[in-house]
Order: sequence, then C-alpha cells, then structure tokens
Amino acid sequence: MPEKEPLYIEEIFDYVSQRPQKFALNFWEDPRYFKLHRHNFVEFMYVVKGEGTEHINSISYNLKPGTFSIVMPYQIHRIDYSEQNPLSIYVVAISFEELLAPSSIFYRIGELLLSYDENVLPYYYFEGKEKELMDRLFKEAWTYFNQEDVWAEIILKAKILEIVAYFDRCRNLASAENSQRPAPSVVQNRTQKDSIPVPSDYWQLVYYVHKNYNQNIDLKVLSKEFHLSPSYISQLFKKLVGSNFHNFLNEVRLQHACSLLLSTDKPVTDIALEVGFDSYSTFARVFHKHKGMSAQEFRKRGGAG
Repeated sequence: MPEKEPLYIEEIFDYVSQRPQKFALNFWEDPRYFKLHRHNFVEFMYVVKGEGTEHINSISYNLKPGTFSIVMPYQIHRIDYSEQNPLSIYVVAISFEELLAPSSIFYRIGELLLSYDENVLPYYYFEGKEKELMDRLFKEAWTYFNQEDVWAEIILKAKILEIVAYFDRCRNLASAENSQRPAPSVVQNRTQKDSIPVPSDYWQLVYYVHKNYNQNIDLKVLSKEFHLSPSYISQLFKKLVGSNFHNFLNEVRLQHACSLLLSTDKPVTDIALEVGFDSYSTFARVFHKHKGMSAQEFRKRGGAG
C-alpha cells in the first residue's frame, strides 16, 4: 500500500562523496529509495537487472533490464519492486540550475527536455544492439564517476550528455513511428482531466516559480507572465506535479526555509519573510502542517523528524 504523502527530497545527494550536489550519478539496489517521493531536480533511471513497476503521476509501466525513464521536477513517483527479482538501477540527477544555465554542459538537455510533448512517453525500452550500447555507456560513465583526476568530471558529464541524447533520440523516433515497445501489462492511467493540452514551455513556468518563490507571485502573476488563464495554470500544476499551485509554492518556500533554519542562526520570523510568506503566522501554520512540528523545533532537532 503506497504512502499517502510523498517524501519530498530537497537536494541531490551524491552517495559516494556523501555531499549534496547539482549533479550526481548513483547506483541503487536498496528498495528504500523506491518509495513514493518527489524532488526539485530531473532524474534519469536505467535498469540494469530485476523487475518492477514505476508510477509517474498518471502513468504506470513495467521495469525490466534496458528500461530508461525520466522523471521531471516535482512529479510524484514510486517503484513497486519484485523481492524475488530485485532491481539494480543507475540514477542520474541534474538540478534545474544545471539544466538551464547557458554555461552548463547540460544546457542543451534542458532546452530539449523542458519542452513538453504529451505524445512522447517518459520511458523507453532498450533492446538488442541498442541495449548493448546503453549498457556500455553507463559502465563507462560509472568508471569516470569513481575517478578523481581533473578530466574525469568533464568526461563523465559528456557521457551523461551522450546517454540522454541517445535516449531522447530513440524515444522520439519510436514515438514518431508509433512503434514504442511497452511490456504487455503496461497500464497508462490517463483520466479525462489528464487530457488538457499542455504548452511546450510548461516547465519554464515551473522554473519561474522555482526561481521567484520569495516574490509576491500568484496565479494572476503567472497568467500575465505566460499569457495563460489562472484556471488553466492551476489545472496544469495539478496534472503535472500532482499538487495545486499554492501547495507547490509553499513546498518550494519551505524547502528554502528549512535550509536557512539549519545553516544560519537567523530569527525564524526573518526567515519566514525572506522565503516569501506574507506573515509569520501564515508561515508557522504552513510549516507545522507540512513538517508536523514548529520551525523552532525543526531547528532544535537539526532537521530530524
């Protein structure tokens, strides 16, 4: 039975260096990482062995060796795994900032992936020669990830760029030819509310909130900025990040508030205003609702629940 409330992961964590990063490559076999969750970065996953089912918002599909999938920021997702045939997966995480910074090697990935095409599925099954190539690319990337010379990080990022480009190319070709290869029991749980059209620059809208969370923004501001109706924007948020706009904005603000609570000694009242809440009382109410404790208690416990 899945959890009612998804775990919210606030930063990319590199389990080799044991430090938060803007980019990381990890290899997971621990099912604790498969629980219902969401995060503020893009995640790519490649299945090496095992089987299971991944759920991303309204889409569910089987996992098997050769499955490559993409989870966009703030999308709710989880993996149901087989205890008889446990999963081993590579996971690449790239922050919004890395994807959209013109100076970043991942900028082109951001341009491609942050455009939205409802007809392109968030996964692809690599088989045969295609799978052999993807297996090799990930093995090479993992080798460079575990090296510390000055060129290793540059080569690693180039490998990730090649991996994502290859995935997107294969996925788009398959979609164009209507020859996507789903497993027989794939279930796409699309409802009528999921059928609303989505503008190609939708993720730019999400990124706008991500960057301007501490400003006085609401649906009217977004409507004026992106020339879309407030009700339509509200539907988009509910559809693609699984939360209404106000909850989404509060989550982003709380993410930054928690960081300030743990990394500074600023008064809680100052932090509340700094992250965009119009009053301390509103901040206190929202914080307790989401965290189950006061901001003061959160700071005292060092963030532990």
